[in-house]
Amino acid sequence: MTVLGFDIEAEVQTAKGRIDAVLELEGRIYIMEFKYKDCPPGTPTEEKRKLFDKALNEGVKQIEDRGYHRKYESGGKEIVKAAFAFLGRDEVEMMVF
Repeated sequence: MTVLGFDIEAEVQTAKGRIDAVLELEGRIYIMEFKYKDCPPGTPTEEKRKLFDKALNEGVKQIEDRGYHRKYESGGKEIVKAAFAFLGRDEVEMMVF
């Protein structure tokens, strides 16, 4: 993303942990948490759904519990929080809140 001209930082330190990635645009800041779950090929769809839901909920909970957004509240930009879930190497879902 840096090559494309985006101002992105990884492993941003806060008082309560590290934010996986912060993408800063002109009017918005995206706070991103990434979660990975091992998912072997051939895993049934309902099991994948459970893994995605678990990973996304973990990401949301981490952002909220650790108050990652507080570091940016005084900057006057809209804050967008996003959790990403990766299952194995090929599948990804995102939740924006």
